[in-house]
Amino acid sequence: MDGYRQSAARKAEGGRRRKRKPRPAPTLVEPQLIIARRPNSPLIEKPRRAVAASATPKPLPTEGGTRAPLRRREAVVKDRTAARIVQALPGEQDDREAERLRLLERIVLSEGRSAISRAIDVYLNAGFELPREQEVQLQLLEHVREEHAREGIQGLTELLANSEPIKRPILIQRLRRIEEYADEEASREAAATLLRALR
Repeated sequence: MDGYRQSAARKAEGGRRRKRKPRPAPTLVEPQLIIARRPNSPLIEKPRRAVAASATPKPLPTEGGTRAPLRRREAVVKDRTAARIVQALPGEQDDREAERLRLLERIVLSEGRSAISRAIDVYLNAGFELPREQEVQLQLLEHVREEHAREGIQGLTELLANSEPIKRPILIQRLRRIEEYADEEASREAAATLLRALR
């Protein structure tokens, strides 16, 4: 009972406050000074003596004696010039080649027989020759004119003799369509021959 009275008395008085421990003062870290030297600049002989960063570099020795010091840019870049890569400026690229690549990309990205046929016709009418690549020859199979489709079959036959087809399901689907629905017998036979070679 006495304990209860003592605790009630403490609450009435506001309770006993604990003394806070003083926090330790934060330790100050001194900054570190780093002295760097440029290539071919004179060495710092005395630790207290400061040398400007743009000091004149030492003259390089040559066979007949000393040589005049190189300018700062020449001294740094001299050893790297042998392996320098020169990038062509945007205006220096051949306009004809840029047009060919743009039209070729249009062929590869086109979808649907009419769009593919138009893209191929524009490319050929511009005077370019279709490259022997699987993506391009695969698109050529969709051309509405059967002679172009036969050229695509011939190109793919040569390419697939040494490599695997990149889009086998699409290739088989297009060859079956030519085999079943082509008007000319030569187109149907060429498609059937390539289909048998793929099995």
